Amino acid sequence: MDKPDHKTLELDPKLLTIAELLNGEACYTVPIYQRNYAWQMEQIEQMLRDIQDALNDQKKSYFLGNLIVTRHQRSDRSTAAPYNYEVIDGQQRLTTLYLLLRLLGHTNDQRLLQYESRPRATAALEHIAQEYPDPAAPSVAGQHSEDAAIRQGYKIIEQYLKQYLKGDTQNFTDFLLKNVSVVRATLPTGTDFNRYFEIMNTRGQQLQQVDIVKARMMAHLKEDERACFAWIWNACAEMDSYVQMTLTPKDTNMRTGIFGDNWSFVSVVSFNELMTIRTSQSSAQASVADSGGLELTEAIIKYSTTEDLVSEEDMDNVRFRSIITFPVFLLHVLKIVRKYDATENEGHLDDKTLVKRFTEFLKDTSNDDEAREEVKRFAFELLRCRNLFDSYIIKREYIGANVDEGDWSLQLIFQGEKTSGYKNTYSSENRETEDGCIDEATRELLMLESMLRVTYTSPRTMHWITRLLRLLLERQQDAATLNKSILISELRDYACEKVNAAFFEVEEQPQGFSIERIVFTYLDYLLWKERGAEPNFKFTFRNSIEHFYPQNPRDGQSGKGKISPDKLNYLGNLALVSVSDNSKFSNDLPETKATFDKIVQQSPKLALMARIAKKKETKWDDQQMCDHHKEMIELLEKDLQTNWHKIHGC
Repeated sequence: MDKPDHKTLELDPKLLTIAELLNGEACYTVPIYQRNYAWQMEQIEQMLRDIQDALNDQKKSYFLGNLIVTRHQRSDRSTAAPYNYEVIDGQQRLTTLYLLLRLLGHTNDQRLLQYESRPRATAALEHIAQEYPDPAAPSVAGQHSEDAAIRQGYKIIEQYLKQYLKGDTQNFTDFLLKNVSVVRATLPTGTDFNRYFEIMNTRGQQLQQVDIVKARMMAHLKEDERACFAWIWNACAEMDSYVQMTLTPKDTNMRTGIFGDNWSFVSVVSFNELMTIRTSQSSAQASVADSGGLELTEAIIKYSTTEDLVSEEDMDNVRFRSIITFPVFLLHVLKIVRKYDATENEGHLDDKTLVKRFTEFLKDTSNDDEAREEVKRFAFELLRCRNLFDSYIIKREYIGANVDEGDWSLQLIFQGEKTSGYKNTYSSENRETEDGCIDEATRELLMLESMLRVTYTSPRTMHWITRLLRLLLERQQDAATLNKSILISELRDYACEKVNAAFFEVEEQPQGFSIERIVFTYLDYLLWKERGAEPNFKFTFRNSIEHFYPQNPRDGQSGKGKISPDKLNYLGNLALVSVSDNSKFSNDLPETKATFDKIVQQSPKLALMARIAKKKETKWDDQQMCDHHKEMIELLEKDLQTNWHKIHGC
């Protein structure tokens, strides 16, 4: 058969509900050339939250995305399904859906999804069908170890459903099956996939909402103003580099003119001043302005492309990774510019509503001149916010020993008399921060921010970033007041509000999966800060609630104590660990769990429980658990300056 050229690469698209996609009439194979399943907590929870939000908002439908497939040609496929497909694009989403439906009990058919020539993935999927095996159980002879990512994905989904649906899954399941849809697009049989990917990669990227917003904003500006706006916008869009470097690549004179002698903070006061500096310095960046006015359609085409402005002089800058994307950052800035109140509307940080939010912003202007000034003001505030974001909001840093997984970083750019580089934000010395070294003045702010980052994983729930940026903008003009105590106080107040709402301002004491993540993470912060526990502790992504005394103790193990069934779900018997570690010792007794030092170190609260269990003279029973339970509540009460009298059963 002749290989089709780009003219014959016609897709056969079908809009299918999830029930239709995975109804048993079609089964799917992930080919060997595709990467392994790699979605982690952030991607999985984001998909689940999007579906849940659509349900809660009473939307009639929710579109999940595209699935590109081709008809499967293998003759040895062991399935009775009439339609067999090979997954070309979309396997991460498809695998997550499959795991979700398995967990919801909608299907037990292992043949719906298979991984070609990957026994570890196959073993994981088979064991999930067997209701998740005991990790300590002896393996069958010759059996391959399971794919850890698939197992972890299943546990992440399980934890999410328990914590956020609280066991009431029927409405969620019905909505998922009937109202959530995907487009399954089938490529012609015999397609040369190398040629297909080459064509798709050279046709250009699809126009994004952020491109439309940019063009619509620029349509309100004059010719010379458009060039300056695009210059600011493009530089701020490079979220993984410091804006000083992307705005003024290789131009240290311009950098000094905009960010001052030390390069740390914006020193100009207006959009017009930026225009003047840009013109007078004869920036090496090409002007993107065109002569005459542009229609909206022309503007979208002309100004949609973000230029690559990462400077070759500072390739080390790519060692940083932002914790949010540019579209989400735009929404934080918009909240500040529009002076939204403190009400946390998740829609305000939903990047799927980006065009809608900026359309509302422009509609609120009364005439063209006012719209023009508002756009200029937004561009200037965008630069200021981005500069403050770089210096005061944590990033992940990939350098030295942390090159693989990264570590939390809170640094700013400095230019000294003899050197320049990155230093801890509150370091008193103008010298490059050594790998892994964090001064105490910076550490507490970094710990608070990393605590909030691992607690609120969805970008739509990171309202603490808006709150901190707003405070920074208000205080920046008076450098003497821009100190860590003000920022720390703001973030602790925010965390206390969340803990109070989640644990104290409720009719009954929350238990088990009803206890929100912030209660655990803030307790870990307080134990680190107020008690000096685990001085080397770092916040990591943890979303699995671990019962220290297990719900289902492992057969054959003996322990000194026992927790009554009605007290198993008390805060005193719980800690937060990673999903993978939860599966390693979930059914072990406390004395055994206490010996897993690497896992215990994930949480100062868990470490405290482990120390109690290790003592020869004590046992983890109702009395020890209740003592720890009361101690944790009193620690929260003291910090929140409240007095709670609802400690049931202890």
